[in-house]
Amino acid sequence: MNTLNKILAKIAPKDKTELSTQKVELGAIDDARDIISNFNKGEKILKDIEQDAKTYMKEYVNLTMKIDKFKDTAKTIISSENDVKNIHNLVKRGDTVLKKISTQAKELGVSVDDIKEWEELFDFSQFLSTKINEVDKLITEVKAISKN
Repeated sequence: MNTLNKILAKIAPKDKTELSTQKVELGAIDDARDIISNFNKGEKILKDIEQDAKTYMKEYVNLTMKIDKFKDTAKTIISSENDVKNIHNLVKRGDTVLKKISTQAKELGVSVDDIKEWEELFDFSQFLSTKINEVDKLITEVKAISKN
């Protein structure tokens, strides 16, 4: 029996070693499968991030271009302030001429309603005065916005 035990003692450790090696190999394969599964998930996440980043960059460039265009438009509007002042001065001159025509027509005994140019000048003066006020308000708003 002693001899049998010796033989079994020699055989048993080899079997245990082989079995534990197989368990390690199976455990490593399971780990590999788990990692591969996570790699696939990781690859999808990276593709999604890449796509989102490309979309973001494209939209950012488009938005930047629009903002630059808005800034240029604001500069154009603000720089037109002198044009509005010139038109305002033109309306003032027109008002002076309207008064002059009215005075001269009265002296001659003529109604201003009979003078075509007086009516045209009066209509333009009224229209432009209203528009000047509207545009001045808009320019002021654009200035306030563009400061931000």
